Parts: sequence; structure tokens; C-alpha cells
Amino acid sequence: MSAEQFERVEVYKPEPEETEETRRFKFETQNESFRKSALTWITLAFLVILYPIASLAPGEDPTKMLDGLNDTTRLVLFISTMIIQWCLFLLIFGAVTREKTDLAGIGFNKIQPIHFAWAVAFLAASNLILAGVAMLLAEVGLPMPGEISLLYPQDTTGRIVWVFLSFTAGFCEEAAFRGYLMTRLRLIGNFQNWVIPTIVSAVVFGACHAYQGLPGFILISIYGAMFSWLYIRTGSIWPPVIAHFFQDFGALFFPQ
Repeated sequence: MSAEQFERVEVYKPEPEETEETRRFKFETQNESFRKSALTWITLAFLVILYPIASLAPGEDPTKMLDGLNDTTRLVLFISTMIIQWCLFLLIFGAVTREKTDLAGIGFNKIQPIHFAWAVAFLAASNLILAGVAMLLAEVGLPMPGEISLLYPQDTTGRIVWVFLSFTAGFCEEAAFRGYLMTRLRLIGNFQNWVIPTIVSAVVFGACHAYQGLPGFILISIYGAMFSWLYIRTGSIWPPVIAHFFQDFGALFFPQ
């Protein structure tokens, strides 16, 4: 039997060659040394599937849960949320370390005064837009639930813890949903632009706030897309982190 008669079996299929756009993206985001690892897939699965499911399937009616909060249970909720979010950040830190990019690869460059200016300008514009969206949702029968205000602390201890919770949410959630999720989706999917990563990040971010109901999901998803724009526009994770912190911290003085 001649060699030509043997069926040719391909045992190795190389990955698609990187485009010039992808190579430029890796350079601009300091991801030139990026290497996928098992922790990459675990982290993405947690962000895209497990974390939203935990929010979409609470043990009880969110409205009833918020109605039942008191100073003690509210404090327990705040502290447990912070623990979960810092564990999430540790997972991301482990992933970027294994991927050979460190935190610089998800936008943690040197913080600068201009980042604060971007954050303040973003907050003013985005809240104006979101107020308009909320009015439109109310007109079509989807008003924002007023019970969300029950989450805000009324006692001094709760207010102090809320400040730390606001920083934790701003830092950890932006690192997760903008910094990590968006860059890794673009790297792994070899996308030429940010459209798909932005949509996925915004929807997942909205799903993680599903306790606010359908209006909250819509509004937070839109807000997530705005945060993605800020991240892309500035090339740094710090403006979204700062804006997110100010947004949550400001709820102490201007309940949403």
C-alpha cells in the first residue's frame, strides 16, 4: 500500500493567526505577553455564568428581603458582600498573574489627576442620561422600585461601613466587569473592536443587579455600557473605579 493511500489525519490545528488590530490592542493594553490558562476560563465562567445566576436566583423575593432589613442585618449584608467581592478580585489577580500580564493588563496604570476629572464629568452626564431613561421606563409601566432606598444605612456604623462598601464595589466590580471581562473576551475572541465585549459586560453587569427588578436590570445594563465607554475612552480602569465609588457613596446624601 502506497503512502498516498493513507488517510491524512490532522493531529494539531494551530490557532487563527492574530490580526494587526489584535497585535496593536495587545500592545496598547499591555497584554503582549498574554497567555491563556485554566484560571482564565474559570474566572470568565464565574463572571459570565455563576455570579449573575447567584443574583438572578435569590432565596426570596428581593422586595420582601429589603423590607425586612434592620441595622444589624443590613450590616451583615454589607460585610458579606465586601468579602465576596474581594474574593472575586483575588481570583482575578490570580488569573492575570498566570496570564503573565499582571494588573496592568486590565487597566491598572498609574492614577492621575485627569482620571478624577473624567470621573466627575462622566457622573454628571451619565446620571442625566439615566434619569431620562428612568422616566421613559416609568412611562411604559416599568418604574424603578422604591424599595431600593431601604438598602441605604440610617445608623452611623452602617454609614461608615457603606463608605468601605462603596470603595469595594467600585474597585472590585470595575476590575471584574470592565478591566478583566472586556479585555479577556476581546483577546480570546480575537474581536476587532469593543462591541461584543461591551454588550456582554453590560448585560452581565445588569444581571448582577437583578434584585432591582426588570427596570433596574435595564438601567444598570445601560449604565454598564457607559462605564465600558469610559474605560475604552480613557484606556484606564481608574476613571470607572472613581466614578463608581462616587456614585455609590453619593447615595448616602442623594438616595436614588
